[in-house]
Amino acid sequence: MRKSGRGPIRQKPPIQPLRADQWPHFDVSVEQQQLIGLLVLNWSKLETDIDGAIWAFLELEMDQGRLITTKLNTDVNIELLRAQVNTYCAGDLLDDILQVIDFIGVYKEDRNFVVHGSWGTLKPDNVPVCESIRPKAPPGEVISETFPKERMLNIINGILEAKQNLRTLMDVIERSRRKDGPGDPEKVNRRN
Repeated sequence: MRKSGRGPIRQKPPIQPLRADQWPHFDVSVEQQQLIGLLVLNWSKLETDIDGAIWAFLELEMDQGRLITTKLNTDVNIELLRAQVNTYCAGDLLDDILQVIDFIGVYKEDRNFVVHGSWGTLKPDNVPVCESIRPKAPPGEVISETFPKERMLNIINGILEAKQNLRTLMDVIERSRRKDGPGDPEKVNRRN
């Protein structure tokens, strides 16, 4: 498992009122559109890897696993994966994977804001901005966040790292099964 030594990058700018010379413009640069697309594309692949890790723990092929995970939302699948990790992993592997799952939860919040928000650009600074009526906001309040290139790349890189770590977990599960034999979940990934 690749340890990053860092927590999720949450470089949210501090809340600030608009300056007198700033205004929102409802256009989005091509570069920002590409970053939004990369985030969405990689998040979709991450969701597939969450499903794959669940199937690996349950020793299911894709057709069987899809019957279980397809109808579940991402939150449920994340919690199902967490329960399996807590049941079948121990030691450093347990700690590493639980950290990855925590990061996924943080990135999920950013992903939801990016996907469901209304995009524009804060002028004259040309800073990408996204507005959303979030469930946690007081009634009638619209929340805006800026998503400059650096922040978008940090989110995308975090998603990529989580994907890689889940794929490593699936490899560890498969290697463990080949070594210990199928049907022995107590031996899967036990490490102190």
